[in-house]
Amino acid sequence: MLKHAILIAVVVIGYIAYTGVDVTEEYDSASKVRNIILDDVFDPFAKKVLKQASESELDKIVESTIEKYGGYNNEM
Repeated sequence: MLKHAILIAVVVIGYIAYTGVDVTEEYDSASKVRNIILDDVFDPFAKKVLKQASESELDKIVESTIEKYGGYNNEM
């Protein structure tokens, strides 16, 4: 899959370099879409996940689970 993406990128860049097509409008529109996605979708989602992770008291959950299941098994 990564090989196909790299191949497509090389072909597109090669075509643009060979023909000299002006791609500033397309780049600007792609940049706007990327900024919208990052600002309106990804950033709020990441903020929510990080807030929940910081409030989850993971250390207490791990300790209680270790106590519940007896810790490490040394019978190997």
